[in-house]
Amino acid sequence: MRRVRNLPWSTSAAVLGCAVLAGAALSTAASGHAEAADTPVDQVQTINAQSSRGEILIAATTAAVAPLDLQAGNNRLASAAPDAVATILPAAPAPIANANSGPSPWTGPVLRRPRGTKFPRKITRWANITLAVMAEHRIPPKFLPGILAQIEQESDGDPRSTNLTDSNAAAGDPSKGLLQVIGDTYQTHAKRGYRSLKFQARPYTNIWAALAYVKANYGMSKFQKWNDGINSAY
Repeated sequence: MRRVRNLPWSTSAAVLGCAVLAGAALSTAASGHAEAADTPVDQVQTINAQSSRGEILIAATTAAVAPLDLQAGNNRLASAAPDAVATILPAAPAPIANANSGPSPWTGPVLRRPRGTKFPRKITRWANITLAVMAEHRIPPKFLPGILAQIEQESDGDPRSTNLTDSNAAAGDPSKGLLQVIGDTYQTHAKRGYRSLKFQARPYTNIWAALAYVKANYGMSKFQKWNDGINSAY
């Protein structure tokens, strides 16, 4: 969170380049369905909808890719995104995490930054735990790429990261963890039962407090800005 206490926070972060929306249970895309293109895109707009079969469609529009012929029953979705690459995945519940949860392999669709480049494994290993926290806060899964991009900017995916150089550190309250939360903010927005600062830098509780702060103070519009690639310290 690299901020001066009591000053307004600026916006931050990033978005998906092709397709994403799944939990740890989504180990592979459904058999016979289209795969997301691996080509970086410059202009991305995401469309999320459910088909008549209860599957989740995620499409990223780009002028560089020809329209995809979706299967019968999804044509109305195809018409909503005429220049799209789509990935159709079975709907699944979000993963479950707790204060003892650590990194885990991401086995869902390719996760991308705003300009279309892939997130490295040091970032995607936090996707499952992030989705779990998002589900608790009722934050739509479509915002996962933006939150991961913020994690990448704040800590480069290192939960042990501590900022010892800014004004918060000088005041004795350095920002810590994946989303660089200072102690004061952490304790104000921590999950019930986890207000102790011993949980400040733990991945699950760090993400939980950070997202609680953002949602309470800025609403979903902040997550949309992160998904739009507005990336700066928050």
